[in-house]
Amino acid sequence: MKIGIVTWLGTGNFGTSLQSYALHRKLEEIGYDVCFLPYFSFSEFTLYGKFKKILRSSKHLAAVIFKRLFFGAKHQSKIQLFNKYNYNIRVVSTQKQYEKLLQNIDVFVTGSDQIWNCYHSFNPFYFLSFAGNVKRVAYASSIGTTTFPKDKESEIGALLSKFKHIGVREKTAVSLIKNLLNRTDVRQVVDPTFLLDKKHWLSFAENAKIEFEVPEKYILCYFVGNESCTEQQLEAVRQQLEINNIIVIPAMENAEIRFSNALIYRNAGPYEFVHLISHATCVCTDSFHATAISIITQKNFIEFMRFKDNDKKSQNSRIYDLLNHYGLMNRLYKSNDSTLFDPIDYTEVAKKVQIDREDCLEYLKNSIDQ
Repeated sequence: MKIGIVTWLGTGNFGTSLQSYALHRKLEEIGYDVCFLPYFSFSEFTLYGKFKKILRSSKHLAAVIFKRLFFGAKHQSKIQLFNKYNYNIRVVSTQKQYEKLLQNIDVFVTGSDQIWNCYHSFNPFYFLSFAGNVKRVAYASSIGTTTFPKDKESEIGALLSKFKHIGVREKTAVSLIKNLLNRTDVRQVVDPTFLLDKKHWLSFAENAKIEFEVPEKYILCYFVGNESCTEQQLEAVRQQLEINNIIVIPAMENAEIRFSNALIYRNAGPYEFVHLISHATCVCTDSFHATAISIITQKNFIEFMRFKDNDKKSQNSRIYDLLNHYGLMNRLYKSNDSTLFDPIDYTEVAKKVQIDREDCLEYLKNSIDQ
């Protein structure tokens, strides 16, 4: 059976890379013939559309140059090589290729990440608007927020109604889509990164090529947000844990991050990202996927928040869902819980992760096969 995956391909955001890699890899392991489908637009099939695509490519090149200035050539090279060797990418740039795609693909699967966050960006492509009569399945597609924009609800509802099965990442998204579509079969599933076990991710991390000597004990920091209080809070963590070494991996969205007396590691690719998380004494982060990898590899972590809860565009719900699901709400820095700095007992958490993995794999296979 031929599966076409539709999600974002990582170009610098580590979470994007890891979720798309995990879904692609797990579907291949199950035995499906998998391809990854990058964004395309019907307007690009025309001569004028191709010209516009060239202009967009020039903007992309400018973005690449920007990333090289802040992250260095090694970072970009690692991302490009990762994408080259871990995905079967199928490019569609003509009407003929599009028609052949619909003939060859049995099921389109939308992946994880916030591809349905319509406050960030509404793109019908990621709701499979192009899929014709081919079966549609959503696996862990994320909304990130608790609502859809009112002016987009009707169009979103029409697109989602064509899905045979809908599995979303956040608990809040389940009720949102159930109410929008008036259907009862929408369910919550775990992020694709949880479909691969601890052993897999530790083996994945062995591919890392780190250009400095990693200390025996360190705090690994990965902050997508840029809150003014973060450095003060991090210093409090450092003193409490009595760990001097701090390694910071800059996020694409927070490229200019600086902390006093910290090593800023700009050359990380996906392998190095997972390696440094899985070997850290403690992980400090505001990232969903850095948290997910910390849980899967059973690391101590402290969760920082990058949104105010009353912010309409807040993405906190996905963090709350994740932590609450695994009984780890005490890891929120703002929780003031006395056990915040204690080592995490992963005995029960690991059991729940395993149950979730088996349950969601069954859902994924049944959704595709039935």
